[in-house]
Amino acid sequence: MNLSFPSPKALLPFLCCLSTFAATAQNDTTNHKTSYFAEAGGMAATNSRTPFWLRANQFGTVPLENPFAFVRLGGQTTLGTDPRKPQLHLQAELVANAGKTSNVLLPAAAATLRFRKFELYAGRRKEFFGLGDTLLTSGSYAWSGNALPLPKVQIGTRGFVPIGFTKGLFAIHATYAHGWFGRQDSVQGSYLHQKTVYVRLGKPQWKARFYLGIIHNVQWGGKSEFVRQDLTLNGRFPSSFKDYTYLIVANTPSGEYSAIDTLNQLGNHLGSIDLGFELNGKNWDVFAYHQHPFEDKSGLVFVNFPDGLWGLRFKNKNQKTVSTFRVNQLTFEYLTTVDKGANLRPDLQQRYEADQYFYHSQYIDGWAYNHRIIGTPFITRYLDTRPENIDNRFLQNKLDHKMINNNTVKVLYTSFSGTFKNGVTLRSRLSYSQNKVEFFYNSFRDVDQFSGIISASFPISHHTEIQTAFSLDQGRLYNNNFGGMLSIRKSW
Repeated sequence: MNLSFPSPKALLPFLCCLSTFAATAQNDTTNHKTSYFAEAGGMAATNSRTPFWLRANQFGTVPLENPFAFVRLGGQTTLGTDPRKPQLHLQAELVANAGKTSNVLLPAAAATLRFRKFELYAGRRKEFFGLGDTLLTSGSYAWSGNALPLPKVQIGTRGFVPIGFTKGLFAIHATYAHGWFGRQDSVQGSYLHQKTVYVRLGKPQWKARFYLGIIHNVQWGGKSEFVRQDLTLNGRFPSSFKDYTYLIVANTPSGEYSAIDTLNQLGNHLGSIDLGFELNGKNWDVFAYHQHPFEDKSGLVFVNFPDGLWGLRFKNKNQKTVSTFRVNQLTFEYLTTVDKGANLRPDLQQRYEADQYFYHSQYIDGWAYNHRIIGTPFITRYLDTRPENIDNRFLQNKLDHKMINNNTVKVLYTSFSGTFKNGVTLRSRLSYSQNKVEFFYNSFRDVDQFSGIISASFPISHHTEIQTAFSLDQGRLYNNNFGGMLSIRKSW
């Protein structure tokens, strides 16, 4: 039996109706919690490629080429004010860019039904998955907010929900989702299967709490004219309900499948196992975390350790007193994807194999959506990097249909946010990476890259502010570049 799901196009009229309702539901303030924003501005740089930190982790809304002007409009409303009863939350955001690349995008358009500690939503939402800092992170390993959000139907908890019989000692946050990749470059009509489970040990009033969690993503189904025929069945990937049951539990299938499906699992599996520790001090909240990548069994048993994202966040709990300047938050992260499980002991070489992060021989666009990497932005496609460094032999062979060219990286990253007495906020992100790049000429295979950004928000009246940012790229992975952004934003 084939598993049939409605296409994103079928949902579009419904979502448009919801966004229209959200844009007109501000009158009855007794039953609705409504807010809106409008922003207009532009970006320009010394090179036609937009600097890294002006476009990374922006949910796929910032064009790769500049200069351009943009307009962003958004709103949300909640129907029902009693949290003990069902509530309907509607949200929508539209981004229009005009320049070398002109487009109109909907990074958010969703309806969410909430009931106490649970929710069900359909559409697109800006989401962050993974134990880590959500404000100043370089990007969660598996799901960073770097790409345009996929349309999904998702059910789950609203944050951590205490498990009753433990009297709050344990709490759980879990989600289960089905999504649509739609028409990508090499595969059309593929789906997303996603589930997450995070557990917190420690009551809310405790000063120390521990966290453990996992995110499991699978790209599956669809058809392709570009993948080698021995990797498909007549150009199609398995997409029946029986196939769905296999990939949910990552079980090896049996039956009429291609050789790669029989030897492995159906679809492109990847995710991370996360650990965290939080210390709630008198003046600072400290959070240490690790997101460990997996793409097969070797990652699940930590054969590829110490690969992954390591982080340490310091959050200032004193958010009221500002004498001259107050540091609100400091974040430090280290990302490494160098090991990949390649340095196996001889007795393990027959049981496990090395990983190629974000690359898959069937879904050859890699772990990407709408031309952007879904996970950490430090793993890149060859289209993101310096074109003059790419070896012509690979271009002539169409790169063997492989988009990912840089998944062996080491990154040092730091960021901070602070507020001046006059209300001006300041943020920075600085990253230094070492990259072992495929497809580049031999003299450019090992390249260093520095990227940084400083941004500020200047309040000019009630709920109105001017936002500005300056970003620098210096190295051999991206074009040397300096650029800026200027906008004005109004909220209601």
